[in-house]
Amino acid sequence: MPKEINVLFLDDEENILFAAERLLMAESYGVVTTTDPDKAMELIAGNPIKVVVSDQRMPKIVGVAFLRKVKEVFPDKVRILLSGYVDFVTAEEAINLGEVYRFITKPWKTPFLKASIQHAIEQYDMVQANRLLFEASERKNTQLEVLNTKLQGMYEAQKAFTSTVSHELRTPLSSIKMAVDMVMAGTAGDLNQNQKKFLSMAKDNVDRLNRLINDILDLTKLESGRMLLKLEHADLGGIIQGVVEIHTAVALEKGLILKAELAENIPVVPLDKDRIIQVLSNLVSNALKFTDKGGVTVVTELLADKDEIRVGIRDTGIGILKEDFSKLFQKFQQLGDAGECKTGGTGLGLAICLEIVTRHGGRIWVESIYGKGSCFYFTLPIHGKREVKA
Repeated sequence: MPKEINVLFLDDEENILFAAERLLMAESYGVVTTTDPDKAMELIAGNPIKVVVSDQRMPKIVGVAFLRKVKEVFPDKVRILLSGYVDFVTAEEAINLGEVYRFITKPWKTPFLKASIQHAIEQYDMVQANRLLFEASERKNTQLEVLNTKLQGMYEAQKAFTSTVSHELRTPLSSIKMAVDMVMAGTAGDLNQNQKKFLSMAKDNVDRLNRLINDILDLTKLESGRMLLKLEHADLGGIIQGVVEIHTAVALEKGLILKAELAENIPVVPLDKDRIIQVLSNLVSNALKFTDKGGVTVVTELLADKDEIRVGIRDTGIGILKEDFSKLFQKFQQLGDAGECKTGGTGLGLAICLEIVTRHGGRIWVESIYGKGSCFYFTLPIHGKREVKA
């Protein structure tokens, strides 16, 4: 099998070319030689040449000028200059004009010549491999940019569609809810137990659908930045006490204890009161929903060194499996097997909490041991760290 011709020698002396051919005969690459500079350019164009070795003093052209021409036409080829007359000017021209890889004196030392050519081939291969890698990376980046643009467009279209549909559903849902409430109130006549039972089921589902629509609209506004926070200095402890009072009836119905253990040194902080109530209500409601024994405690702590307040909603419920942690705070995600879910919900509550807390400049996370309970924490900066826009 013939060798791939990777090396070209240009020299005006036939005996030098013959010696080079014999010297490199056993190498893994093929060698082509010529005494004519024009023929050399043709050979470079027609063969997979990687290294060009040229003599300096020749009748038609000096080596530096020839290698400069090679550089202009075939910039990737690695260039080596041979010369029996070493002087500073020639070396300087070879480096600056021909950008030669090696400068080898005649008569050459065989090991040095072989090693130089081998290293030059490896240099060529490395440059080509890097170029291919760079080009592949550029193509991939371009593809990713196009895909990202498409995905962003699809996401914006989805948000607009979701918002529009949600708004359009509100009116008929309000009418259905009003009609069901009127019938259940006896406006259309007395109802038997079965009728009341089915109407109650219809009302519960209408209420659930209405909550889902409201959650979708809230999340869409938060993600798009169309919901600006209305910041005011407020008593966080008072807000927590109010949320606890609202959910106390639900806790008592399940035989649970719901209480707040608030630090006394919590300062008033700027926050959007309605949105923080929404966060607390979501977290307390979830804690009660997944707790059958014991209770739920809301705690606060001042972290002065971090200039923030930490709020924790601790329950004695079923806890969360580690494999389910990645589902938390994602849209339309509910924990456990969907077929066995008994608690209902829109799957948007924690995603909304994440958006609201993040917009306040805080963090939200969970710590949980399966079978022993969970604690959802979120922080609020005391001052100077909020982002008003998404």
